[in-house]
Amino acid sequence: MLFGGLVSATDNRSSERDIRRLPSEILQPYLETTAAAFDQKMWDSFVLKLSKKHASKANEVSFIRYLFNQTHNQYLKRFSSNATFASVFADGSYNCLTGTILFSVLLDHFKIEHRIIETNYHIFILIQNDDLLIEITDPNNGFITGKEDVANRIEKYRLQGVDPVNPRLAYYEYSFELYNEVSDAELIGLLYYNLAVDSFNQSNLKEAVRYLSRAIERYASPRIEEFAEILLLAVHESRLQTQEKILCKKELQTIRYKAMLVMAEL
Repeated sequence: MLFGGLVSATDNRSSERDIRRLPSEILQPYLETTAAAFDQKMWDSFVLKLSKKHASKANEVSFIRYLFNQTHNQYLKRFSSNATFASVFADGSYNCLTGTILFSVLLDHFKIEHRIIETNYHIFILIQNDDLLIEITDPNNGFITGKEDVANRIEKYRLQGVDPVNPRLAYYEYSFELYNEVSDAELIGLLYYNLAVDSFNQSNLKEAVRYLSRAIERYASPRIEEFAEILLLAVHESRLQTQEKILCKKELQTIRYKAMLVMAEL
């Protein structure tokens, strides 16, 4: 991830060679988290159109706004809390994590420096020395400019609790408060974390443990340690075979240990 100020619009223009390399070198690690069908020709055409606009716009903020609008028009069509990164390309469904990853990939490609920030229940992008905030799940009002408006939006995210998709269900609230910059590798960890949560909600405990194990290899987050504790209890009370319970518990204890080792150093 790149941080700091913006690169001049006249520098580091993307060549067609760059466009061809973009999916295999940048998108693939995210696509590999789930089975994905990817239309290479459509993606190349989309990035080429963006590249031509990037070359013609002297104002970087104006280009980012264009990028924001075009990304929603082409790929981010329907919000779905359970969306995977693959579903962005399959049917246009996305959530705050998968949409943010896609937009960050494009910002990186055009050498636009930015930070990705994770809170307890949300993730967003800061650009231009934090004067510009991208809320990817809000295509109409998610392009926030000016330090005061950005600061107000960040404060809202920091205070935001869980947003129930189904009010008839009970939702877990974390015991910690997150406000972290997230790296590319950690974004992949969060994709696996979301897959673990989705598996847990479907009562597939073995699959949840498997995904959480992949998540901890990339991101030793407090949310992973806390979820591992929840999974431990669920496995203990489950109808899994005795040997399956032993293996799942052993893996979950390893996950918690890895998370707590890193968290203790913070």
